[in-house]
Amino acid sequence: MQPPQKIARPLVKASLRSTFKLGSRSPLPLRLLRASMELGAGLFVARRDVRFSTVTLGAATALCAVPQKNERQHNAHATTDSSKRVILHLHGGAFFAGSSNTHRAMASELAARCHASVYMLDYRRAPEHVYPAALQDGLNAYHALLGQGWMPEQIFLGGDSGGCAHILSMAVALRDQGSPLPAGLFMMSPFVDLTLSLPSVTAHAKRDPMITVQALKRGANAYRGKLALNDPRISPLFAKLHDLPPVLIQVGSEEILHDDAIRLAERIKSTGGQVHCHIYQGMWHNFQMFNRLITNAEDALEQIAAFVHRPIS
Repeated sequence: MQPPQKIARPLVKASLRSTFKLGSRSPLPLRLLRASMELGAGLFVARRDVRFSTVTLGAATALCAVPQKNERQHNAHATTDSSKRVILHLHGGAFFAGSSNTHRAMASELAARCHASVYMLDYRRAPEHVYPAALQDGLNAYHALLGQGWMPEQIFLGGDSGGCAHILSMAVALRDQGSPLPAGLFMMSPFVDLTLSLPSVTAHAKRDPMITVQALKRGANAYRGKLALNDPRISPLFAKLHDLPPVLIQVGSEEILHDDAIRLAERIKSTGGQVHCHIYQGMWHNFQMFNRLITNAEDALEQIAAFVHRPIS
């Protein structure tokens, strides 16, 4: 049972401002900031009705989360039952942080609600590995799922924050390669414009209780390698976005990346693509991770489940 929202929201926001946001302003090396994020992972509790295993998917490892009632089917890998789904999720962390450990609880929520096997991929991160390492890991993982027998129409790509840049770049690359496309993409608080030049970056700087432009800039610069920040290969907002699978975008009204989501939806829609962008009032970056406390987070996760379970054409 969730606490009253009039109490929960301000308490969570205040806690984030004094911990996560304050820490992201630190000039500490990115590896130490990454370690501090790992320490906070224990605050998010995974569901008990989901089983976990660590597997190799392509060239990377992944945390596989499977609802217990689906475990027998998962052990047989893919299925000819077209009603079944699998999610390949690329976590956020401004390209230098985050892991399957920090997103373990999120993986369990997606698995249980979507009745799907969820692979939380431990792709290579900056600054040790610059573009295109993470993209290659994601593409290899996707092709590994196809190799297991999953059909493209059964596979969904999920991402949060910087992970959204990765899954969008994956979809663009698959389209350009003539490879089969996944059934859809869902994005939480997408970070897809590494130039950080859209108005909400400055307009919402004080309103967003979780992230800072300093941390995002450091991560973007670490990830881009020798590419310019507006290069569509790393800032897929500027890529050609035609002929992509359906996309669900979720964003909080208070986050500094609010305009990334809005502009992305506009660009996809202008090509005739299927996209739905839902703005959650009063919410912040990656608010879905706080579903045990925040009603809007529960609603957002259920919206993702409905998107994944829509009929396959």
